[in-house]
Amino acid sequence: MAKRAKKKATRTKVSAVSGPTKELKIASADAKYFGTEPNFLESQPDSDHRQLDLSKSFTWYSQLFGNKEAKEFIMSYLELNGDKKTAKLVKKVPDSQVRSTYGWLARLTLRGLILEQEEKDRLGSEIDRLLSFVSQEKSSSEDEKESPNKPNIQEIMLERASEAAGEFEGMFDDYIDAGCPKDFNTKDFVLTALQERKILPQHVNNIIKGWEKVKGEFVEVQQDKCEQLRESYKFMSKTQIKNAIKYVESIISDLHGYVSIKQSAKKPRARKAVPVEKVVAKLKYCSAYKQDGLDLVSVSPTKLHGCSEAWVYDTKKRKMHHYVADEYSKVLTVKGTTLLGFDKVESGMKTLRKPQEQIKEMTGSKPAARKYFKNINAVQAIPTGRFNENMIILKAF
Repeated sequence: MAKRAKKKATRTKVSAVSGPTKELKIASADAKYFGTEPNFLESQPDSDHRQLDLSKSFTWYSQLFGNKEAKEFIMSYLELNGDKKTAKLVKKVPDSQVRSTYGWLARLTLRGLILEQEEKDRLGSEIDRLLSFVSQEKSSSEDEKESPNKPNIQEIMLERASEAAGEFEGMFDDYIDAGCPKDFNTKDFVLTALQERKILPQHVNNIIKGWEKVKGEFVEVQQDKCEQLRESYKFMSKTQIKNAIKYVESIISDLHGYVSIKQSAKKPRARKAVPVEKVVAKLKYCSAYKQDGLDLVSVSPTKLHGCSEAWVYDTKKRKMHHYVADEYSKVLTVKGTTLLGFDKVESGMKTLRKPQEQIKEMTGSKPAARKYFKNINAVQAIPTGRFNENMIILKAF
């Protein structure tokens, strides 16, 4: 993607969408900065980079157009395919109800893009949704006098989450414009934006997925394996790319922390304190393991509930799980067969090639164990927190 740019307060004025495949006219200043409209009339995107090419195209449209134009693009797409009746119905849909991404996708088909079957299905589902909205609006207008309209709470909360996500993107744009400095603080901004809007945890998870994709793209840039990405990010130095990755990781950590706060604070009423033994009663774990040259004995799961750090070994998959409590929850908690409250960035999971030697190294002091685990030459994954009968609790403190 090209250098991230903030959306302007006033959108670029465009000519009417006439001539389905004709290039859209935009202001010369915008054309100089954003380039001309994406064109697939002469060649199709490479299968390995299709999603990247489409993402760049969507970014181009989103910088210059809004929901109104997205709806017009869908109407043009329908008319070109001989479905003028459906196009007229779509015209009745309020602009705010149109998901602009599908408008961009419809427009790209008019610019020569050949859709894959999955893309066709998604676009068709969006059109069906818009038609369903028109039908519901017609039905509700007939009963308007008897049943006054009530706001849809789910849509309101989703809109708030979308606003918060936009604030984070703007914050990231400012960070890049500032040259990606080494020192930064995202916590206060992220928590304030989420708390003021009372964002639900399930909606935060969708925001996290979006930032995971952003991180993945910057990591790919750092690896310098894709020529297109190298060209797109040539305005950033290696140090700036590295700092940008840390910045995105900080945002992701803050989002996970907010979810942990909401989950731990979900207490409808004050209840009698539950004994730790009862809290961990359903936790599945391996009490002892004497195979493969190992002689391991699990610590009591009661020590796991309320600790700040834990080492857990999966005897079946030979994976070491390292859990570290996040700075919001402060401690790890057990709920059913799952461990909650751990930091998704600081915690990790790696496969051990020589368990006998490696486990011994990780049962010493805290700093030594962390350093040894970090230096293990294996792919690190994010643990899920779920326990089973093959997992033995080595340490909890």
